[in-house]
Amino acid sequence: MTSATNTAIAGPWGVSFTANLTPDKETGLGDWTEEQFIQTMRTGKHQGKGRAILPPMPYWMLGNLEDDEIKAIWAYLRSLPPVKNRVPQPIDPPEGAQR
Repeated sequence: MTSATNTAIAGPWGVSFTANLTPDKETGLGDWTEEQFIQTMRTGKHQGKGRAILPPMPYWMLGNLEDDEIKAIWAYLRSLPPVKNRVPQPIDPPEGAQR
């Protein structure tokens, strides 16, 4: 049996949690396409068009990689065994906190 713990990072955006990058269809990247992954790394947006990706994902650094390099990361992530690990949604900063 595999278990995982949540890893969180706090900052002016509130609290965010590391994503499940395994190919699990329910809680990870299992329903994503390679193109969505590449666009996410390039734009900093979930699936290339959704909500902003929050720290700790260093998309601004990964987005500078060549397409072949991002595709290699994608291939590696797809090779991992799927792990069911629903990650909590980000927590907004307290009202009145400076962003």
